[in-house]
Parts: sequence; C-alpha cells; structure tokens
Amino acid sequence: MDTAITMSVEAETGAAERGSTTISDRTVERIATQALTEVDHIGGTAGRMLGVTVTSEHADRSASVTARVSDGEAALHVRLSVAYPQSVAHTAQDARAHLQRRVAAFTGLTVPRVDITVTALHAPDSHTRRVR
Repeated sequence: MDTAITMSVEAETGAAERGSTTISDRTVERIATQALTEVDHIGGTAGRMLGVTVTSEHADRSASVTARVSDGEAALHVRLSVAYPQSVAHTAQDARAHLQRRVAAFTGLTVPRVDITVTALHAPDSHTRRVR
C-alpha cells in the first residue's frame, strides 16, 4: 500500500471505530480530592463509625469524596470541614463550582450534581499572637 493511501485511510477512521476511554469512579474521586486542595478555607473530615466521630477533625487532612460515573456524567458527594468564621454556604458554593470546573477540565465529564456535607468548623490556619 502506498504511504499516501495509508494516511488517507487512517484519517477517515471515525471516533466510534477507534474506541472509547472509560474513567473509573476512583479516578474521579482522586481528581476531585486534589481539586479541593485548591479551594481556600476547606479542611478534612473526622473518621466516623456508626455516625459517631471516632477521630478528631483535622484541617490538614484531605476532604472525602465519593464519585459515581455514568453516561458521561459524574455525581460527587463531598465531606469536608470549613475554617471558622468563614461562611459555610459561601465556602460550599465555591467548592461546588470549583469541582464542576476542574473535574470537567481533567476528565471531559459533566458534573451536574455535587452534594456537600460540612462535618465541622475548624480553627483557621493563622498563628495566634501571645501576650507576654
């Protein structure tokens, strides 16, 4: 086969004939967890067992994200803490918008639903001044 003929046959191959890319729930969870580190005033969550907190809240831990991918969409459920005295509603809104943008940019999936559960308010990361 001539080189010119081979190139034209390859160029005519459609996307459906080349295959598809599947993105797992776990991959989306990792991308979303990393994207949350880019949002100000968000911290990690406490460990829970049967609805009871078994470890303390840690602002330095990552937020918890669960994802379900289906038909080109990703639904996210997020558990996080918010730095006091920030607005919980405003911080959650910022996190939701950021997750929708970043997950779509990295995966090509649309993110129509992001449920956020705020588990606690944590102390801000600022250093307190002491009086001597």
